[in-house]
Amino acid sequence: MANDEIGLLLNEIGNGLAHDKEYPLDGTFVYAEAAPAMVSTSIFKDLGDHLLFRISTNMVDDLILDLWDAAPTDRRWAAMQYWIAGGKFTASFTYPEEFDPEESVRERRDRILQQRYGNKRVVYPPL
Repeated sequence: MANDEIGLLLNEIGNGLAHDKEYPLDGTFVYAEAAPAMVSTSIFKDLGDHLLFRISTNMVDDLILDLWDAAPTDRRWAAMQYWIAGGKFTASFTYPEEFDPEESVRERRDRILQQRYGNKRVVYPPL
């Protein structure tokens, strides 16, 4: 995957996240896991005293899958952390060999939220 393509797709993910006009883009954190034709995306807005979970859109999920598909098959990542602060995005990737096979997607996501935000409360939308 060329760095230009990576940058374009990561920028497009930010543009897709910007469609959520109800809350500021700054302070957005995304945790996504991907595999062939599958993505699990969790979006959180840091509202100071708590995190607000936002449901991902098909557009954001498709862009994350495009990013995963664009990676060389021998170096496909399994998870991505993407956050926006100060008008800029930062992304990091975790590879399958770095995963604990006993840990579920939700356990990994919750662990990463704990590392990043401590015990900050997460508010989920009503079912």
